[in-house]
Amino acid sequence: MAKYDVMIIDDDLFDIRKAEKALKGIPQMGEVKSYTKAIDGFNAIIDCPPDVLLLDVEMPDMSGLDLYLTLPVDKRPPVILYTKTEKYSYKGIKMAVADYLIKPVSFPDLYIAFKRALEQKNITVKIDLEIEPSGQWFKFKNTDRFIKFSDVVAIASIKNYVIFHLRQAEEDFEYRLTMEQAEQLLPKRTFVRVHRGFIVNTDFTTKIVDKTFVLPDRPDLQLKVSDVGLKRLYNIN
Repeated sequence: MAKYDVMIIDDDLFDIRKAEKALKGIPQMGEVKSYTKAIDGFNAIIDCPPDVLLLDVEMPDMSGLDLYLTLPVDKRPPVILYTKTEKYSYKGIKMAVADYLIKPVSFPDLYIAFKRALEQKNITVKIDLEIEPSGQWFKFKNTDRFIKFSDVVAIASIKNYVIFHLRQAEEDFEYRLTMEQAEQLLPKRTFVRVHRGFIVNTDFTTKIVDKTFVLPDRPDLQLKVSDVGLKRLYNIN
């Protein structure tokens, strides 16, 4: 099976770790190199261009757009731009990028972008992936309710119950489950047990400040991360 190398250039180490985790789910993934400084990434591309470049746009020393356009034409790999805003999408189209993704990047979006990038090199890949369920039915006294995992921001334990915190706070609900049972229900690509009492959907996280997650969709939530949780989050053994 052919393997294809990817380089990530992004000044946000947290976003790099999430992207690395998603990329590892692709069987044809080769080596993944990451750089937090644009100039270091630029020099690495000059030395050995990757098969695909995952490039942040907004970086302090040099924008991703400037970095890419400064590269010699014969050193420019197919590029996937990813950033927190859509305002550079038109420039991306003019640059003929393989794809333009908005952070946080989900595994399905990154997988499709990876395939598109390789197609720019006339490489077609067929990747058979294990498809995880999109949600779960929950039975209540008078009704059954289907919850999409993509709407679950976090789960917190309270005695013999867990609270499902959804994108819309008014949709939150309690259910009689242990945290271990909740972990078994959830897709392991995006949900991480970050604390004895918390599971978080990493697609909703942007950063950690004082060991507390910043969750733009649910700023009311104060979710702590333990040292063990940090190791799980960054896939550190």
